[in-house]
Amino acid sequence: MRILLLCLIIFGPAFSVAQDPADDLIEIHKLDYPRNAHASYCKRPLEMIDTIVFHHTETPSTDSPQRINQMHLNRGTPQDPWLMVAYTYQVSTPYKGARLPLPRIFEGRPIDIVGAHAGSQAFVPMDSEQKRMWDEGMITCGVEGGNFNVDPKQLDGRGFIKANVTTIGVDVIGNYAVMSRANPDGYSPRKVRNPSEDTLDMLARLSCQLQKKHPRIKNIRWHNFYHTTTCPGTIKNYIATIRTLAKGYGCAFN
Repeated sequence: MRILLLCLIIFGPAFSVAQDPADDLIEIHKLDYPRNAHASYCKRPLEMIDTIVFHHTETPSTDSPQRINQMHLNRGTPQDPWLMVAYTYQVSTPYKGARLPLPRIFEGRPIDIVGAHAGSQAFVPMDSEQKRMWDEGMITCGVEGGNFNVDPKQLDGRGFIKANVTTIGVDVIGNYAVMSRANPDGYSPRKVRNPSEDTLDMLARLSCQLQKKHPRIKNIRWHNFYHTTTCPGTIKNYIATIRTLAKGYGCAFN
């Protein structure tokens, strides 16, 4: 009863579980997030995705997925509005050493909508299949209810594509970076904040489940792989652990 009440206080009752009989490694909970109908966004075929990118929110671990969505909406301006939460999945979890609640995974931005997490100036090379999809005009951008067209700004001068187009963003709700002037709520250097074993297992299960559903997903990366940032804090130190755990569930990641 205590666990149920705590979950209701933090998340509220308005969620359902999105289940697929073929996806038996983990439950993924679905939420209805408000969106900004004036924001532009890009759509992609799921075959474009080859990489999972881990993040942290740099907020208290008690934050809800709905609040993270609202924070991202609030980042927008009338000239440059944000559609919704930047990440495809959100992981609600305590820090290592805390007892309750256990980690839970929630859907975020729909997987066929390009995220806003790797960095707007991060570009990656395309393989031949991704290039074919780009050349055939399968990545389009626009505003809800309007026309969607190919946006040449998704490529740079080398023909590399924005990393957001080929990646899934997974955020761990919490602050895993050291305290600083820019991050006053980070951890003290004397008391490093790490993800729990349950969180690492949850991330491995999610990664493997995604790969089994979308076999072109072969890579696990982290936010500051793409550009300079403190995100995802100490979670970066456990990427090899997540890959190893995923291998135990039958998946192999670079």
